[in-house]
Amino acid sequence: MTSGTQTFAAGNALSRSIGKKQVVALTGAALVVFIIFHLAGNLLVLGGRDLFNAYAERLGSLGPLLWLARAGLVFLFVTHIVATIMLTLENRRARGARYEVFAPKGGDHWATRTMIYTGLLVFAFLFLHLYDFTLSDREGPLSVVAGATVAESQGLYGLVWNRFLNIPRTIFYICAVTAVGMHLSHGIQSTFQTIGIYHNQYSGVIDKISMGIGVFVALGFSAVPIFVVIRHFTVGVGS
Repeated sequence: MTSGTQTFAAGNALSRSIGKKQVVALTGAALVVFIIFHLAGNLLVLGGRDLFNAYAERLGSLGPLLWLARAGLVFLFVTHIVATIMLTLENRRARGARYEVFAPKGGDHWATRTMIYTGLLVFAFLFLHLYDFTLSDREGPLSVVAGATVAESQGLYGLVWNRFLNIPRTIFYICAVTAVGMHLSHGIQSTFQTIGIYHNQYSGVIDKISMGIGVFVALGFSAVPIFVVIRHFTVGVGS
């Protein structure tokens, strides 16, 4: 009787663990899609004020739908992190060792061991990012670029420009998006493992693709503040 109860409890715990892994994988996959599209929009800054502001205006025209999408994004982040933390605690109790976020079979690496910490950094960064570029006044003083040919508000483009001229903020931004890239790289591998598509025959290809996507995302997001800082100190204008 005791053995049967223990077996049932173990099976129930395993079922809950698998469920959490699936939640982490599915929310992670949704966040990957969002990050790729968000990066594509951010890179429009490199095309200048008119191109980037036109993109921002199209998004703004969505009205309540845009705020609904933002709320959904926050929900995904919260769900993803809570499920990951719960999985962390379960694995620690079960293994009596340091946590590994359902590490790919290819091995244990630094990105794997720090998965939960990079995730928390990204979560904190999300709220700073929303404050900087969503909740701040896009027509106020922070949107006026000093030395620009147009001595008036340059909309979201000007806000982005001035935010990234704050060097400590820019350094934190680059560190955060690097964490995004690391988290994304390992997350893609973990998703393939969770859904059962991580065979030794092609795990190497999955690892390379996920690493490439992670590096691309980190470099892509970092390119925007680097572009702003370099252009500011060389050309000296933001238009």
